[in-house]
Amino acid sequence: MKEETIFEKLGIEYQEVDGIFYPILSVPSEDNQCLNVGKYGRMWIEHIKITYPQRYRSLVRFGELKERAEMVNETAYELLEDIEVGWLNKHRPKNSNSFIEQLQLRNQARMMAEEVVLHDVVRQFH
Repeated sequence: MKEETIFEKLGIEYQEVDGIFYPILSVPSEDNQCLNVGKYGRMWIEHIKITYPQRYRSLVRFGELKERAEMVNETAYELLEDIEVGWLNKHRPKNSNSFIEQLQLRNQARMMAEEVVLHDVVRQFH
């Protein structure tokens, strides 16, 4: 049975060159960190990049930008759904067969909820 190296135990990738193991220590590029974080995650990244550049650089340097952006995106969508459902429960259409009236109510709920989400989640320091 082969004994694990320290790098394998710690989960660090390494490469062997001439019998010497070198750890592959690199920070993922900004582009790789910003992929697939969702609409509100990307909006938060842009906000933090402009408003708090030191915080942005720190998150990139330590590889935490994607994780935080995903958290912001998930929180934003949860809040968005809660606000929409609550608002739609209070504001029922007068004519339940009217597609246009239901569409207007849903659009109004979405716009109002999105404004709250942008203010309370996306444009905040996380």
